[in-house]
Amino acid sequence: MGGTVVTPVTALPAPVAAAQDEVAALSAQIQSTILQAQAEAAAAGLSGDDAAASIEAAVQAVIAASGASPTVAYQALASARASLSASGQLSSAAAAAVSSVQAAISGAAVGGAPGAGGSGGAPQGAPGSAGAGGGGGSDYRPAT
Repeated sequence: MGGTVVTPVTALPAPVAAAQDEVAALSAQIQSTILQAQAEAAAAGLSGDDAAASIEAAVQAVIAASGASPTVAYQALASARASLSASGQLSSAAAAAVSSVQAAISGAAVGGAPGAGGSGGAPQGAPGSAGAGGGGGSDYRPAT
């Protein structure tokens, strides 16, 4: 009954663990920033929209300063939102700010990369004409 000894994996591979650590660290920074920005907005008597804009700017600054990839930033925002929401510390203005930043990150990550939804490569040019004579787009007029 000599079998194979299976050793349980107790640690994640270094790149995975490092990415998780980066997300956790940025999430903690974002949470702290949101709490501080919420307090400052309340002390200044800002309206909901103005408070959301102020919190959004603060969160964007933290993410920009971190140099994190869009994926890490998005995951950190989601983690921060979940944590603050679960503890009852996320105001509606902060929730709107986080949603706005997440949407901006998603748009930048998807819209800017040729392999992420775009065709990449060279421009494809105008579509062919529907009429006889071929070539050009709908505004193409052959010389007479």
